[in-house]
Amino acid sequence: MVEVRGLSTLARFARAVDRPEASIDLGEAALTIAMDVYRDLDVEAYLRRLDAFAEPLRDRVDSATSLPAAVDALNGHLFGDLGFRGNAEDYYDPRNSYLNEVLDRRTGIPITLSVVYMEVARRLGVDVVGIGLPGHFIVEARGHEQSVLLDPFRGGEPLTLEDCERLVSDVYGGAMPFAEESLEPVGKRQILSRMLNNLKMIYLPEGDGDRAWPVVEKLVHLDPESAIDRRDRGLLAHRRNLFALARDDLRFYLARRSDAPDRDTILASLRAVESILSVMDDGPA
Repeated sequence: MVEVRGLSTLARFARAVDRPEASIDLGEAALTIAMDVYRDLDVEAYLRRLDAFAEPLRDRVDSATSLPAAVDALNGHLFGDLGFRGNAEDYYDPRNSYLNEVLDRRTGIPITLSVVYMEVARRLGVDVVGIGLPGHFIVEARGHEQSVLLDPFRGGEPLTLEDCERLVSDVYGGAMPFAEESLEPVGKRQILSRMLNNLKMIYLPEGDGDRAWPVVEKLVHLDPESAIDRRDRGLLAHRRNLFALARDDLRFYLARRSDAPDRDTILASLRAVESILSVMDDGPA
């Protein structure tokens, strides 16, 4: 990794993701998210740990290994030897969304365990992609004209189409219809965005603006056209006295969500920001 000492966490994240999709190191980019909280995080050391997790399988698994044998080896090693497991007991603990904590504690939520699975598999030449089911992230392993859906949150359990439908139904109580399109692989930026959204949905309801701020900054960096993320950044910017940024973001949201249910609330915030900026512009010469 290029030396990046002195850069902000947003700048480090940008360096990791502002490149062609195939060139993004998912593990590295996910670890830069954790640097918001773990300022002295040694990203290279954690990447070496992923290397070390893959090392015992190198004489058993490579791109020529049959898919069933590769999956059996990965599952046995990650969920047996190394003891990775889903953290069902404390699902919304933010540590479950920081890759360094997942590697240290060997527990996490579906998306972070999927990232571990994908990154270890990649080091062995096994093609594993992310599948962003609504409410539950899984992976698909591919090879030799075969594929299998797997749930890293449940020890790499193989999934049928019916299993996936049931997972979505369990999360949403049957309120969201299952669509087979949700079984399409998602890109690395989408995975990172989903990790960040998980953190945002923890920190914002808690009123933890300090921890939500760098998360929302990264979401907007990934998708500057996201009206929701621009709204959230605008509201946080207001609290941080970044009034010009707040004004621009709140205007952006209102222009693109003219029928938003929170329109009146956001408009009131925008007027407050504009009033402050007007006073600042008319201040002493």
